[in-house]
Amino acid sequence: METWITSDVHLGARQSRAVWFRSFLEKIPPHVRLVLNGDVVTRLRGESRLPPEHGAVLDVLRALSLRQEVIWVTGNHDRRFALSGMHAIRFEKEYTVDHQLFVTHGDCYDHLSQIFRFVLLPIRVVYEFCTRVIGSRTHVADFAKYFPLVYEVLNGHVVRHATADAKMHGFVAVICGHTHHPGVRVENEVTYYNTGCWTEDSAHVLVIKDNAVLRLMRVAPDGSVC
Repeated sequence: METWITSDVHLGARQSRAVWFRSFLEKIPPHVRLVLNGDVVTRLRGESRLPPEHGAVLDVLRALSLRQEVIWVTGNHDRRFALSGMHAIRFEKEYTVDHQLFVTHGDCYDHLSQIFRFVLLPIRVVYEFCTRVIGSRTHVADFAKYFPLVYEVLNGHVVRHATADAKMHGFVAVICGHTHHPGVRVENEVTYYNTGCWTEDSAHVLVIKDNAVLRLMRVAPDGSVC
């Protein structure tokens, strides 16, 4: 079976490319298992609070899950989210593919953001000013990329801890989201993949064939994988 993994759609956030993501869902081949690796929705009180075009994405996910396998790995934003209606989506804290590839959102490895939250406060203040006063539509995780030194320290910390954990449990690769930083790195003799996010103009999906062939691919504006 072929498995596609993506993450960080952040439905409910104004930065979410919900319409684009819906186009992607509608083009997924019927033989593909879809794994949503956390933060499918952003923090909100209930599904009814979603904008209509965002709620429509959940309708597509419900329908998709009745035809093929859909796994929803929860993240720090959607851990308490309850999806209503008829569906066959499996909600998991983490997921493994063929006992070799470890799929986890990655927030459990993000220790520095909490430890240094007061150090990061000035960046948060600038972000709030830009969004509330200037009207910026940049997501806070993407805004952090304007501070590359800080961002790389935080991102590198997640990479090191994720790969160390995966190696300890005998996995050859670990797939995360959370940091909104798509890419591939080898650390601790383990390959680390990050599937990025749907809050910028670049979206990615990790394609796994025969439980072994991994390739991080871009999603075109029409929702097709290229």
